Amino acid sequence: MNSYDCLKTSLPIRHHKQRFRDLLAAILTIGALSFTGNVFAQSIKIGYAALVAGQIAVWIAKEGGYLSKRGIDADLIYIPATTATQALIAGEIQLAQVTGVSTAGAILSGADVRIIASVQNKLAGSIYARPEIKNPEQLKGKRLGVSRFGALSDTAAGIFLEHYGLKRGTDVAIIQMGGLPEVITALENGAIQAGFANPPQTIRARHLGMKELFDLNSLGVELQQTCVTVTTKYLREHRPVVKSFLQAYAESLHRFMTDRDFSIQVMKKYLRLEDKELLDDAYTFYSERLEKIPYPTIKGIKFILDGMAETHPQARKTAPESFVDLSLLQELEQSGFFRQLWKN
Repeated sequence: MNSYDCLKTSLPIRHHKQRFRDLLAAILTIGALSFTGNVFAQSIKIGYAALVAGQIAVWIAKEGGYLSKRGIDADLIYIPATTATQALIAGEIQLAQVTGVSTAGAILSGADVRIIASVQNKLAGSIYARPEIKNPEQLKGKRLGVSRFGALSDTAAGIFLEHYGLKRGTDVAIIQMGGLPEVITALENGAIQAGFANPPQTIRARHLGMKELFDLNSLGVELQQTCVTVTTKYLREHRPVVKSFLQAYAESLHRFMTDRDFSIQVMKKYLRLEDKELLDDAYTFYSERLEKIPYPTIKGIKFILDGMAETHPQARKTAPESFVDLSLLQELEQSGFFRQLWKN
């Protein structure tokens, strides 16, 4: 009898049972994962909140293979902003690319979510109007369309009205249309007289004869626009997965800014567009506005909180820093990951 046989016969039966249980647990764990290439990939669902080109970072992360390279098998799901945040809280998705507005509202209402990255830190977009509306003052008694109440377009509409001294509800009715493409459709059929638009919807609006009433980009407002959020529970329990996601996310931003042709092909797929002018316009617009290193803006979160103070009194006493978790981005920066990524 060799030494292994001696050891085997000397071990208590309970030890073999424990080894069997450990092996079974490992098999069940592997069964919950999908196999990709030579590694097991963690399956997650990621929500993105709008059909605009500003959402492209997560699309390229998927289509460019950056998520799978990092061991993540991602299912991307279009879910409008406020609904996406609700799905995140419910555990129906694990990560959400949404707006700072919907995230701030959720946190102020008690949701345990945090912003971990951002691609867009300044207010971007325009207010378009039907041809008969020549100036903002002519919107008195009229209707202005946004995607949904509580979404970024809703906040942008409020900023526009305040800029021109118009009162929401009293002077101009704000109507939620369900999404940004639906805003332009409502403009076309006369259901609203003005609406918020971002590329590629801006070109579509112009093609339909609508006029740009106001360029919100001209205000230079620092505002947390498009960001990635996660629940603190998921971050705590799956920190390596979230870190791998952020690496893939940063690599996708690099690809977006250095590969126009590939980026346009990805936009064509997710926006379901064939119009080259629309796609070129969207690429040009966002390539000048997305962040190379996806840190969120604390100042931009404070701007949102200041605007929410009337409906959420606690916003006045809440530190904007508490809305973010920068630890993973800081780890990547300290490791030299971003420096190496953008070296060339």
